[in-house]
Amino acid sequence: MIQVYNTEARKKAPLEPVVPGHVNMYVCGPTVYDSCHIGHARPAVVFDTIRRHLEYSGLSVTFISNITDIDDKIINRANELGITCKALAGRYQDEYESDMARLGVRSPTIRPKATEHIGEMIDLIKGLEEKGIAYVTPRGVWFDVSKFADYGKLSGRKTDDENTEHRVEQDQEKKNPQDFALWKFSKPGEPEWDSPWGKGRPGWHIECSAMSGKYCDFQLDIHGGGADLSFPHHENEIAQSEAYTGKQFVKYWMHNGFITVGKDDDDEEIKMGKSKGNAFWLHDAFEVASPAALRMWILGTHYRGPLLYKPEFLKTGENSLDRIYNCLEAITRYLGEGGIKEAVGGETGAFSEECENADKAFREAMDDDFNTPQALAVVYELVGKANSAVTSGASKADCAKALLTIHAHLGVLGLPVERPKDGGAGADQFIKLLIEIRTEARKNKDFALSDKIRDDLAAMGVVLNDRSGETTWTAK
Repeated sequence: MIQVYNTEARKKAPLEPVVPGHVNMYVCGPTVYDSCHIGHARPAVVFDTIRRHLEYSGLSVTFISNITDIDDKIINRANELGITCKALAGRYQDEYESDMARLGVRSPTIRPKATEHIGEMIDLIKGLEEKGIAYVTPRGVWFDVSKFADYGKLSGRKTDDENTEHRVEQDQEKKNPQDFALWKFSKPGEPEWDSPWGKGRPGWHIECSAMSGKYCDFQLDIHGGGADLSFPHHENEIAQSEAYTGKQFVKYWMHNGFITVGKDDDDEEIKMGKSKGNAFWLHDAFEVASPAALRMWILGTHYRGPLLYKPEFLKTGENSLDRIYNCLEAITRYLGEGGIKEAVGGETGAFSEECENADKAFREAMDDDFNTPQALAVVYELVGKANSAVTSGASKADCAKALLTIHAHLGVLGLPVERPKDGGAGADQFIKLLIEIRTEARKNKDFALSDKIRDDLAAMGVVLNDRSGETTWTAK
Protein backbone atom coordinates (compact mmCIF):
# COMPACT_ATOMS: atom_id res chain seq x y z
CA MET A 1 0.00 0.00 0.00
CA ILE A 2 1.41 3.38 -1.03
CA GLN A 3 1.77 5.77 1.91
CA VAL A 4 1.59 9.51 1.16
CA TYR A 5 2.52 12.37 3.47
CA ASN A 6 -0.42 14.77 3.45
CA THR A 7 0.63 18.35 4.21
CA GLU A 8 -2.83 19.20 5.50
CA ALA A 9 -3.03 16.23 7.90
CA ARG A 10 0.71 16.48 8.71
CA LYS A 11 1.11 12.72 8.60
CA LYS A 12 1.31 9.79 6.22
CA ALA A 13 -1.82 8.01 5.10
CA PRO A 14 -2.61 5.18 2.66
CA LEU A 15 -3.28 6.41 -0.86
CA GLU A 16 -6.95 5.68 -1.53
CA PRO A 17 -8.08 7.45 -4.71
CA VAL A 18 -11.63 8.71 -5.06
CA VAL A 19 -12.02 6.38 -8.05
CA PRO A 20 -10.30 3.05 -7.24
CA GLY A 21 -7.40 2.36 -9.59
CA HIS A 22 -7.20 5.93 -10.95
CA VAL A 23 -5.40 9.01 -9.62
CA ASN A 24 -6.28 12.59 -10.55
CA MET A 25 -3.11 14.60 -9.98
CA TYR A 26 -2.62 18.36 -10.40
CA VAL A 27 0.77 20.05 -10.07
CA CYS A 28 1.22 23.81 -10.29
CA GLY A 29 3.27 24.71 -13.35
CA PRO A 30 5.49 27.71 -14.13
CA THR A 31 4.74 31.37 -14.69
CA VAL A 32 6.47 31.71 -18.05
CA TYR A 33 8.20 35.08 -17.97
CA ASP A 34 11.88 34.06 -17.83
CA SER A 35 14.26 31.12 -18.13
CA CYS A 36 14.09 28.22 -15.67
CA HIS A 37 16.33 27.87 -12.66
CA ILE A 38 17.00 24.77 -10.58
CA GLY A 39 14.09 25.64 -8.32
CA HIS A 40 11.74 24.94 -11.23
CA ALA A 41 13.45 21.62 -11.93
CA ARG A 42 12.88 20.10 -8.49
CA PRO A 43 9.05 19.96 -8.41
CA ALA A 44 8.95 18.91 -12.06
CA VAL A 45 11.31 15.97 -11.42
CA VAL A 46 9.73 15.07 -8.07
CA PHE A 47 6.14 14.85 -9.27
CA ASP A 48 7.13 13.23 -12.56
CA THR A 49 8.80 10.48 -10.50
CA ILE A 50 5.74 10.15 -8.26
CA ARG A 51 3.56 9.80 -11.35
CA ARG A 52 5.89 7.14 -12.77
CA HIS A 53 5.75 5.09 -9.56
CA LEU A 54 1.97 5.30 -9.38
CA GLU A 55 1.81 3.87 -12.89
CA TYR A 56 4.46 1.24 -12.05
CA SER A 57 2.16 0.21 -9.22
CA GLY A 58 -0.68 -0.43 -11.65
CA LEU A 59 -2.63 2.80 -11.23
CA SER A 60 -3.77 4.96 -14.13
CA VAL A 61 -2.99 8.66 -13.73
CA THR A 62 -4.47 11.83 -15.15
CA PHE A 63 -1.62 14.31 -14.65
CA ILE A 64 -2.46 17.99 -15.06
CA SER A 65 0.12 20.77 -14.90
CA ASN A 66 -0.81 24.29 -15.89
CA ILE A 67 0.95 27.18 -17.58
CA THR A 68 0.42 30.65 -16.09
CA ASP A 69 0.64 32.81 -19.21
CA ILE A 70 -0.92 36.01 -17.84
CA ASP A 71 0.39 37.63 -14.66
CA ASP A 72 1.94 40.87 -13.39
CA LYS A 73 5.43 39.46 -13.92
CA ILE A 74 4.64 38.55 -17.52
CA ILE A 75 3.16 41.97 -18.22
CA ASN A 76 6.14 43.78 -16.70
CA ARG A 77 8.69 41.64 -18.54
CA ALA A 78 6.87 41.96 -21.87
CA ASN A 79 6.79 45.75 -21.49
CA GLU A 80 10.48 45.73 -20.65
CA LEU A 81 11.31 43.78 -23.84
CA GLY A 82 8.79 45.61 -26.00
CA ILE A 83 6.90 42.47 -27.05
CA THR A 84 3.43 41.11 -26.42
CA CYS A 85 2.61 38.99 -23.38
CA LYS A 86 1.60 36.18 -25.73
CA ALA A 87 4.97 36.23 -27.50
CA LEU A 88 6.88 36.33 -24.21
CA ALA A 89 4.88 33.51 -22.65
CA GLY A 90 5.17 31.40 -25.78
CA ARG A 91 8.94 31.83 -25.86
CA TYR A 92 9.45 30.77 -22.27
CA GLN A 93 6.89 27.98 -22.37
CA ASP A 94 8.84 26.46 -25.26
CA GLU A 95 12.07 26.86 -23.32
CA TYR A 96 10.54 25.34 -20.19
CA GLU A 97 9.19 22.33 -22.04
CA SER A 98 12.54 21.80 -23.77
CA ASP A 99 14.41 21.95 -20.45
CA MET A 100 11.97 19.53 -18.83
CA ALA A 101 12.28 17.09 -21.72
CA ARG A 102 16.05 17.08 -21.26
CA LEU A 103 15.49 16.22 -17.59
CA GLY A 104 13.35 13.26 -18.56
CA VAL A 105 10.12 14.88 -17.34
CA ARG A 106 7.18 13.46 -19.26
CA SER A 107 4.57 15.78 -20.71
CA PRO A 108 1.41 16.01 -18.59
CA THR A 109 -1.81 14.39 -19.69
CA ILE A 110 -3.25 17.91 -19.88
CA ARG A 111 -1.29 21.19 -19.90
CA PRO A 112 -3.92 23.94 -19.67
CA LYS A 113 -3.06 27.61 -20.16
CA ALA A 114 -4.64 30.29 -18.03
CA THR A 115 -5.59 32.47 -21.04
CA GLU A 116 -7.49 29.57 -22.59
CA HIS A 117 -9.74 29.15 -19.53
CA ILE A 118 -10.94 32.69 -18.84
CA GLY A 119 -14.57 31.60 -19.28
CA GLU A 120 -14.25 28.92 -16.61
CA MET A 121 -12.69 31.42 -14.23
CA ILE A 122 -15.48 33.95 -14.78
CA ASP A 123 -18.10 31.27 -14.13
CA LEU A 124 -16.38 30.31 -10.87
CA ILE A 125 -16.17 33.93 -9.73
CA LYS A 126 -19.83 34.49 -10.59
CA GLY A 127 -20.75 31.47 -8.48
CA LEU A 128 -18.78 32.82 -5.52
CA GLU A 129 -20.43 36.22 -5.91
CA GLU A 130 -23.87 34.63 -5.93
CA LYS A 131 -23.01 32.90 -2.64
CA GLY A 132 -22.03 36.24 -1.10
CA ILE A 133 -18.35 35.28 -0.84
CA ALA A 134 -16.95 37.56 -3.55
CA TYR A 135 -17.25 41.36 -3.58
CA VAL A 136 -16.26 44.21 -5.88
CA THR A 137 -14.00 47.23 -5.25
CA PRO A 138 -12.71 49.86 -7.70
CA ARG A 139 -9.67 47.62 -8.32
CA GLY A 140 -11.35 44.31 -8.91
CA VAL A 141 -13.27 41.36 -7.44
CA TRP A 142 -12.10 39.85 -4.16
CA PHE A 143 -12.64 36.67 -2.15
CA ASP A 144 -13.85 37.38 1.39
CA VAL A 145 -11.81 34.99 3.58
CA SER A 146 -14.02 35.74 6.58
CA LYS A 147 -16.82 33.85 4.80
CA PHE A 148 -14.79 30.62 4.67
CA ALA A 149 -14.46 29.15 8.16
CA ASP A 150 -11.69 26.69 7.26
CA TYR A 151 -9.34 29.31 5.85
CA GLY A 152 -5.83 28.44 7.03
CA LYS A 153 -6.39 24.69 7.48
CA LEU A 154 -3.61 23.72 5.07
CA SER A 155 -0.85 26.03 6.29
CA GLY A 156 -2.05 26.43 9.87
CA ARG A 157 -2.04 30.21 9.61
CA LYS A 158 -4.38 32.95 8.50
CA THR A 159 -1.99 35.85 8.22
CA ASP A 160 0.75 36.55 5.75
CA ASP A 161 4.35 35.78 6.68
CA GLU A 162 6.43 38.89 6.20
CA ASN A 163 9.55 36.79 5.67
CA THR A 164 8.16 35.05 2.59
CA GLU A 165 7.32 36.47 -0.81
CA HIS A 166 3.59 36.07 -1.41
CA ARG A 167 1.29 37.35 -4.08
CA VAL A 168 -1.36 38.91 -1.81
CA GLU A 169 -2.68 42.11 -3.38
CA GLN A 170 -2.97 45.29 -1.35
CA ASP A 171 -6.10 47.44 -1.55
CA GLN A 172 -7.51 49.87 1.01
CA GLU A 173 -11.00 48.87 -0.10
CA LYS A 174 -10.52 45.22 0.93
CA LYS A 175 -12.60 43.98 3.85
CA ASN A 176 -9.77 41.84 5.26
CA PRO A 177 -5.99 42.03 4.71
CA GLN A 178 -5.92 38.41 3.52
CA ASP A 179 -8.71 38.81 0.94
CA PHE A 180 -7.29 37.89 -2.45
CA ALA A 181 -7.98 38.98 -6.01
CA LEU A 182 -10.27 36.91 -8.17
CA TRP A 183 -10.48 39.45 -11.00
CA LYS A 184 -8.33 42.55 -11.61
CA PHE A 185 -9.62 45.50 -13.57
CA SER A 186 -7.25 46.32 -16.42
CA LYS A 187 -4.87 49.24 -16.55
CA PRO A 188 -4.08 51.05 -19.81
CA GLY A 189 -2.05 48.88 -22.16
CA GLU A 190 -2.63 45.63 -20.26
CA PRO A 191 -4.21 42.50 -21.75
CA GLU A 192 -7.90 42.40 -20.92
CA TRP A 193 -11.01 40.28 -21.26
CA ASP A 194 -14.69 41.17 -20.93
CA SER A 195 -16.42 40.14 -17.70
CA PRO A 196 -19.68 40.94 -15.86
CA TRP A 197 -17.68 43.34 -13.64
CA GLY A 198 -15.72 45.12 -16.36
CA LYS A 199 -12.69 44.55 -18.56
CA GLY A 200 -9.78 42.96 -16.79
CA ARG A 201 -7.88 39.73 -16.20
CA PRO A 202 -7.96 36.93 -13.65
CA GLY A 203 -6.10 36.86 -10.37
CA TRP A 204 -3.36 34.27 -9.99
CA HIS A 205 -5.09 31.86 -7.58
CA ILE A 206 -8.33 31.40 -9.49
CA GLU A 207 -6.77 29.71 -12.52
CA CYS A 208 -5.82 26.43 -10.81
CA SER A 209 -9.26 26.03 -9.23
CA ALA A 210 -11.01 26.73 -12.52
CA MET A 211 -8.84 24.36 -14.54
CA SER A 212 -8.89 21.49 -12.04
CA GLY A 213 -12.62 22.06 -11.81
CA LYS A 214 -13.02 21.70 -15.56
CA TYR A 215 -10.92 18.57 -15.94
CA CYS A 216 -11.51 16.81 -12.60
CA ASP A 217 -14.79 18.24 -11.34
CA PHE A 218 -13.07 19.95 -8.37
CA GLN A 219 -12.07 16.54 -6.99
CA LEU A 220 -8.32 15.89 -6.93
CA ASP A 221 -6.60 12.93 -5.32
CA ILE A 222 -3.19 14.64 -5.25
CA HIS A 223 -2.34 18.31 -5.58
CA GLY A 224 1.36 19.08 -5.63
CA GLY A 225 3.82 21.92 -5.80
CA GLY A 226 6.70 23.57 -4.01
CA ALA A 227 6.50 24.33 -0.28
CA ASP A 228 6.40 28.04 -1.10
CA LEU A 229 2.97 27.56 -2.68
CA SER A 230 1.24 26.16 0.39
CA PHE A 231 0.44 29.71 1.54
CA PRO A 232 -1.23 31.67 0.17
CA HIS A 233 -1.69 30.01 -3.22
CA HIS A 234 -2.86 26.54 -2.21
CA GLU A 235 -4.68 27.93 0.82
CA ASN A 236 -6.61 30.20 -1.53
CA GLU A 237 -7.30 27.38 -3.95
CA ILE A 238 -8.93 25.42 -1.13
CA ALA A 239 -10.99 28.41 -0.04
CA GLN A 240 -12.40 29.33 -3.44
CA SER A 241 -12.92 25.71 -4.59
CA GLU A 242 -14.60 24.40 -1.44
CA ALA A 243 -16.63 27.57 -0.95
CA TYR A 244 -17.93 27.10 -4.50
CA THR A 245 -18.66 23.35 -4.39
CA GLY A 246 -19.22 22.63 -0.70
CA LYS A 247 -17.08 19.48 -0.97
CA GLN A 248 -13.47 18.50 -0.29
CA PHE A 249 -11.19 19.80 -3.03
CA VAL A 250 -8.04 17.67 -2.52
CA LYS A 251 -7.50 14.41 -0.61
CA TYR A 252 -3.69 14.59 -0.42
CA TRP A 253 -1.65 17.78 -0.50
CA MET A 254 2.01 17.16 -1.36
CA HIS A 255 4.82 19.73 -1.26
CA ASN A 256 8.49 19.40 -2.13
CA GLY A 257 11.06 21.18 0.04
CA PHE A 258 13.13 24.22 -0.82
CA ILE A 259 16.49 24.27 -2.55
CA THR A 260 19.02 25.96 -0.28
CA VAL A 261 22.45 27.46 -0.91
CA GLY A 262 23.89 27.32 2.61
CA LYS A 263 23.23 28.91 5.99
CA ASP A 264 23.25 32.49 7.24
CA ASP A 265 24.93 33.89 10.36
CA ASP A 266 22.01 32.65 12.47
CA ASP A 267 22.46 29.11 11.14
CA GLU A 268 19.22 29.41 9.17
CA GLU A 269 18.91 27.80 5.75
CA ILE A 270 19.22 30.28 2.87
CA LYS A 271 16.58 29.50 0.26
CA MET A 272 17.34 29.76 -3.43
CA GLY A 273 15.11 32.16 -5.32
CA LYS A 274 15.18 34.52 -8.27
CA SER A 275 13.96 37.39 -6.09
CA LYS A 276 16.89 36.74 -3.74
CA GLY A 277 19.41 36.96 -6.56
CA ASN A 278 20.90 33.54 -5.81
CA ALA A 279 19.05 31.38 -8.36
CA PHE A 280 21.13 29.10 -10.57
CA TRP A 281 19.85 28.94 -14.13
CA LEU A 282 19.03 25.52 -15.51
CA HIS A 283 20.91 26.15 -18.76
CA ASP A 284 24.00 26.87 -16.66
CA ALA A 285 23.44 23.68 -14.65
CA PHE A 286 23.42 21.69 -17.90
CA GLU A 287 26.93 22.98 -18.55
CA VAL A 288 28.12 21.66 -15.18
CA ALA A 289 26.54 18.21 -15.42
CA SER A 290 24.37 16.16 -17.73
CA PRO A 291 20.59 16.38 -17.35
CA ALA A 292 20.52 12.79 -16.07
CA ALA A 293 23.10 13.63 -13.38
CA LEU A 294 21.07 16.68 -12.38
CA ARG A 295 17.99 14.49 -12.03
CA MET A 296 20.00 11.99 -10.00
CA TRP A 297 21.09 14.81 -7.66
CA ILE A 298 17.47 15.91 -7.12
CA LEU A 299 16.32 12.35 -6.37
CA GLY A 300 19.22 11.76 -3.99
CA THR A 301 17.36 13.75 -1.31
CA HIS A 302 13.84 12.96 -0.08
CA TYR A 303 11.42 15.29 -1.81
CA ARG A 304 10.10 16.83 1.42
CA GLY A 305 13.53 17.78 2.75
CA PRO A 306 15.71 20.79 1.90
CA LEU A 307 18.06 20.18 -1.03
CA LEU A 308 21.46 21.85 -0.66
CA TYR A 309 22.86 23.18 -3.92
CA LYS A 310 26.55 23.45 -4.75
CA PRO A 311 27.86 23.11 -8.32
CA GLU A 312 30.18 20.27 -7.34
CA PHE A 313 27.19 18.30 -6.00
CA LEU A 314 25.75 18.08 -9.52
CA LYS A 315 28.83 16.21 -10.72
CA THR A 316 28.49 13.45 -8.13
CA GLY A 317 25.57 12.09 -10.10
CA GLU A 318 27.84 11.46 -13.10
CA ASN A 319 29.93 8.96 -11.13
CA SER A 320 26.83 7.15 -9.89
CA LEU A 321 25.42 6.97 -13.41
CA ASP A 322 28.73 5.69 -14.78
CA ARG A 323 28.64 2.89 -12.23
CA ILE A 324 25.14 1.89 -13.32
CA TYR A 325 25.85 2.10 -17.06
CA ASN A 326 29.13 0.19 -16.73
CA CYS A 327 27.16 -2.62 -15.12
CA LEU A 328 24.41 -2.62 -17.77
CA GLU A 329 26.98 -2.63 -20.56
CA ALA A 330 28.88 -5.48 -18.89
CA ILE A 331 25.67 -7.55 -18.70
CA THR A 332 24.90 -6.80 -22.36
CA ARG A 333 28.34 -7.98 -23.42
CA TYR A 334 27.97 -11.10 -21.27
CA LEU A 335 24.65 -11.99 -22.89
CA GLY A 336 26.37 -11.96 -26.28
CA GLU A 337 24.81 -11.93 -29.73
CA GLY A 338 21.63 -13.63 -28.61
CA GLY A 339 21.03 -10.79 -26.23
CA ILE A 340 18.26 -10.56 -23.71
CA LYS A 341 15.67 -12.26 -25.93
CA GLU A 342 17.50 -15.57 -25.90
CA ALA A 343 18.52 -15.27 -22.25
CA VAL A 344 15.03 -14.68 -20.86
CA GLY A 345 13.29 -17.96 -20.15
CA GLY A 346 16.51 -19.88 -19.59
CA GLU A 347 17.42 -21.72 -16.45
CA THR A 348 17.77 -19.42 -13.44
CA GLY A 349 19.70 -19.79 -10.22
CA ALA A 350 19.90 -18.14 -6.81
CA PHE A 351 20.62 -14.71 -8.26
CA SER A 352 17.14 -14.59 -9.79
CA GLU A 353 15.73 -14.46 -6.28
CA GLU A 354 18.10 -11.60 -5.46
CA CYS A 355 16.56 -9.63 -8.33
CA GLU A 356 13.05 -10.32 -7.07
CA ASN A 357 14.04 -9.20 -3.59
CA ALA A 358 15.56 -6.03 -5.05
CA ASP A 359 12.34 -5.20 -6.88
CA LYS A 360 10.37 -5.77 -3.67
CA ALA A 361 12.75 -3.50 -1.72
CA PHE A 362 12.54 -0.85 -4.44
CA ARG A 363 8.76 -0.87 -4.38
CA GLU A 364 8.72 -0.71 -0.57
CA ALA A 365 11.01 2.33 -0.63
CA MET A 366 8.87 4.13 -3.19
CA ASP A 367 5.64 3.06 -1.46
CA ASP A 368 6.92 4.78 1.71
CA ASP A 369 6.12 8.34 0.61
CA PHE A 370 8.28 8.03 -2.50
CA ASN A 371 11.61 7.58 -0.74
CA THR A 372 13.89 8.00 -3.76
CA PRO A 373 17.19 8.02 -1.77
CA GLN A 374 16.35 4.55 -0.43
CA ALA A 375 15.18 3.42 -3.87
CA LEU A 376 18.50 4.54 -5.37
CA ALA A 377 20.34 2.63 -2.65
CA VAL A 378 18.48 -0.50 -3.76
CA VAL A 379 19.56 0.10 -7.35
CA TYR A 380 23.21 0.56 -6.33
CA GLU A 381 23.13 -2.64 -4.29
CA LEU A 382 21.66 -4.64 -7.19
CA VAL A 383 24.27 -3.16 -9.54
CA GLY A 384 27.02 -4.42 -7.25
CA LYS A 385 25.51 -7.89 -7.08
CA ALA A 386 24.98 -7.97 -10.86
CA ASN A 387 28.64 -7.13 -11.45
CA SER A 388 29.61 -10.03 -9.21
CA ALA A 389 27.16 -12.32 -11.01
CA VAL A 390 28.73 -11.53 -14.39
CA THR A 391 32.25 -12.00 -13.01
CA SER A 392 31.36 -15.34 -11.41
CA GLY A 393 29.67 -16.67 -14.55
CA ALA A 394 26.06 -16.75 -13.36
CA SER A 395 23.42 -17.98 -15.77
CA LYS A 396 22.50 -15.66 -18.61
CA ALA A 397 18.87 -15.87 -17.54
CA ASP A 398 19.80 -14.51 -14.11
CA CYS A 399 21.84 -11.67 -15.61
CA ALA A 400 19.04 -10.86 -18.04
CA LYS A 401 16.64 -10.61 -15.12
CA ALA A 402 19.01 -8.19 -13.38
CA LEU A 403 19.19 -6.10 -16.55
CA LEU A 404 15.39 -5.93 -16.83
CA THR A 405 14.99 -5.13 -13.12
CA ILE A 406 17.50 -2.28 -13.24
CA HIS A 407 15.86 -0.97 -16.43
CA ALA A 408 12.47 -0.97 -14.71
CA HIS A 409 13.81 0.90 -11.69
CA LEU A 410 15.57 3.48 -13.83
CA GLY A 411 12.31 3.96 -15.71
CA VAL A 412 10.45 4.74 -12.49
CA LEU A 413 13.17 7.21 -11.52
CA GLY A 414 13.06 8.79 -14.98
CA LEU A 415 16.72 8.02 -15.71
CA PRO A 416 17.94 6.85 -19.13
CA VAL A 417 18.40 3.09 -19.39
CA GLU A 418 21.38 3.62 -21.70
CA ARG A 419 24.37 5.90 -21.39
CA PRO A 420 23.41 9.21 -23.09
CA LYS A 421 25.02 9.35 -26.51
CA ASP A 422 25.15 13.15 -26.67
CA GLY A 423 28.13 13.30 -24.35
CA GLY A 424 26.13 14.84 -21.51
CA ALA A 425 27.76 17.97 -20.15
CA GLY A 426 30.49 17.72 -22.76
CA ALA A 427 27.99 18.45 -25.52
CA ASP A 428 26.78 21.45 -23.55
CA GLN A 429 30.34 22.74 -23.31
CA PHE A 430 30.75 22.39 -27.08
CA ILE A 431 27.58 24.39 -27.72
CA LYS A 432 28.74 27.01 -25.23
CA LEU A 433 32.04 27.32 -27.13
CA LEU A 434 30.18 27.87 -30.41
CA ILE A 435 28.03 30.52 -28.73
CA GLU A 436 31.17 32.30 -27.52
CA ILE A 437 32.60 32.23 -31.05
CA ARG A 438 29.32 33.57 -32.41
CA THR A 439 29.22 36.34 -29.80
CA GLU A 440 32.74 37.41 -30.77
CA ALA A 441 31.76 37.30 -34.45
CA ARG A 442 28.80 39.58 -33.78
CA LYS A 443 31.04 42.03 -31.93
CA ASN A 444 33.32 42.08 -34.99
CA LYS A 445 30.26 42.52 -37.25
CA ASP A 446 31.02 39.20 -38.95
CA PHE A 447 27.33 38.47 -39.39
CA ALA A 448 27.92 35.80 -42.03
CA LEU A 449 29.77 33.62 -39.50
CA SER A 450 27.30 34.52 -36.77
CA ASP A 451 24.33 33.47 -38.90
CA LYS A 452 26.04 30.29 -40.05
CA ILE A 453 26.66 29.16 -36.46
CA ARG A 454 23.05 29.94 -35.56
CA ASP A 455 21.68 28.09 -38.61
CA ASP A 456 23.98 25.08 -38.20
CA LEU A 457 22.97 24.72 -34.55
CA ALA A 458 19.31 25.05 -35.51
CA ALA A 459 19.78 22.19 -37.98
CA MET A 460 21.11 20.13 -35.06
CA GLY A 461 18.03 20.94 -32.99
CA VAL A 462 19.62 23.70 -30.90
CA VAL A 463 17.73 27.02 -30.77
CA LEU A 464 19.61 30.16 -29.71
CA ASN A 465 17.82 32.89 -27.72
CA ASP A 466 19.36 36.38 -27.83
CA ARG A 467 18.14 38.77 -25.14
CA SER A 468 19.56 41.60 -23.05
CA GLY A 469 23.03 41.10 -24.50
CA GLU A 470 23.10 37.41 -23.52
CA THR A 471 22.64 34.27 -25.59
CA THR A 472 21.10 31.11 -24.15
CA TRP A 473 20.06 27.92 -25.93
CA THR A 474 17.39 25.26 -25.80
CA ALA A 475 17.00 21.91 -27.53
CA LYS A 476 13.99 21.32 -29.76
